[in-house]
Amino acid sequence: MTSEHSNPRSIHPALTKIDPYTSFLYTPHTITCLVIGALVLVHQSRVFAPPDAPATAALAAETSYANVKHGLWAGTTVFLGYSVLQGPSTGMVRPHPAVWRLVHGVMVIYLLILIFMLFQDVGDARQLLKHVYSELGTELPERSYGSDCRLWIPGQGIHWQVIYDTVFDEFVVAHTLGWWGKALIIRDYTMLWTLSIGFEFMEMTFHHMLPNFNECWWDSWILDVAVCNLIGLLTGMATVRYFGSKRYNWRGISEQPTLLDKVKRGAGQFLPYSVDNLEWGAFSSPVRCLECLGMIAAFLLFEVNAFFLKYVLWIPPRNPLNTIRLSLLFLLALPAAREYYDFLERLRGGETYLKLGPFAWLGVALAITETLVSIKFGRGMFPEPWPRSTLIAWGTVAALFTLVMAIWSIRFYSRRPAKRKNV
Repeated sequence: MTSEHSNPRSIHPALTKIDPYTSFLYTPHTITCLVIGALVLVHQSRVFAPPDAPATAALAAETSYANVKHGLWAGTTVFLGYSVLQGPSTGMVRPHPAVWRLVHGVMVIYLLILIFMLFQDVGDARQLLKHVYSELGTELPERSYGSDCRLWIPGQGIHWQVIYDTVFDEFVVAHTLGWWGKALIIRDYTMLWTLSIGFEFMEMTFHHMLPNFNECWWDSWILDVAVCNLIGLLTGMATVRYFGSKRYNWRGISEQPTLLDKVKRGAGQFLPYSVDNLEWGAFSSPVRCLECLGMIAAFLLFEVNAFFLKYVLWIPPRNPLNTIRLSLLFLLALPAAREYYDFLERLRGGETYLKLGPFAWLGVALAITETLVSIKFGRGMFPEPWPRSTLIAWGTVAALFTLVMAIWSIRFYSRRPAKRKNV
C-alpha cells in the first residue's frame, strides 16, 4: 500500500535521513550475519561431532528422514536470510525494506515448490502435502452452491433456508475482505469493476468443471458483485483516500518531543509512508487497454487457480494453506502492481531497455506455474465436455473484442499527428 517513487532503483526519501535511535535497523550487517549464520550452521549440522551409529535399520531410516527434513528447513532458512540481506528491493519501505525482501524470498521458495511438484504425478504431489498438514491427501467432497436456487417455494413462501445458508456462509466475510485488499492493490474503479465482473464470467465458464463455481444467479450477481464486491471496493478505496490525504509526521523517534509522541511515531512505522492513486487510464489508448487487460488476466489466473489447486490437490477450503497462499500473494501484489504501473508509465514516457520489476516478474511467473500445475494434475478429472453455449459465448466475445480493438486502433492512430522529422 505504500507508494513508490517513479524510479525504484533510486533511494527512497524515507531512507535518506536515518534517525540515530533506529540507525541499527538501517545499517548493513551483512558480514556480521554471515559469521553468525556460519556458526549456527556448524552447531546445528554437527560438523565436528562424531557420527552416530543407529542400533537398528528402522532407527537408521528414521534418522535419515529427520536429517533430510532438517536439511530442507536449514536450506530454506539460509535462503530467506540471504533474501533479507541481499534480495531485491522495491519502493516499499514500511515497516522496513527487509520485510519486503523477505516476502520476495518466500515467494521464490513457493515458485520452486510449484516447479518441483510440476515434475511429480498427482498422487505423489498430494502425498507430499501430508508432510505439511497430516490431514491432507484424502479426497473430499466439493460443495456446490447452486443445487437449489429457489427463492420462492409455491405454497411455502420465501425459501429462507437457502438464503440463510448462502448469506451466512463463512466465506462471505473473506470474500469482502479480499476485494478490500484488491482495492488497496489496484486503486482504480475501472480496473476493479472489470476484474469483479470478469471473475463472475470465469465462474460461469468453469462451472461444469468445479462444483464450487456452480452458483445461483442471485448469489453471483447480487450477493457477490452488488454486495460483497461493492462493500469491499468502496471500503478499500476509502482506505486509499484516507491514507492519501493524511498528513504524516515522519520525523525520527529521537526528534519527537514527548514519550507519547515517540510511541506514536514507533507505531506509525507500520503505516504506509505515503499512498498515491494509480491512474491506469485503461481507455486512454488501445495499447494501454491491452496492457491493463494483461494485469487483469494475471489476477484472474490467481483467482481461478485458487479453486483448481485446492480441487486437484485435495486441499479443503478451511485448510490454512489456502489462507497462507492468499496472504502471501496479497503482500507480493502490493509492490508488484506498483512496479507494473511504473513500468507502463516509463514505457509511455518513451524510455527504452526497460526491465520489469522483480516482484511483478515473480508474480507473472507464479501465475503461469500455478496454471501449469492445475492443468497437469487436473488431466482426467474433468471428463465433461465444454458446454456448447460457453464456446459460442466466448467465440462471440473474442470476435467482437477483436473487431472493436481493430476499429478503435484505426481511428485512434489515424487521428494522431505524425511526428515531424528533423531536417
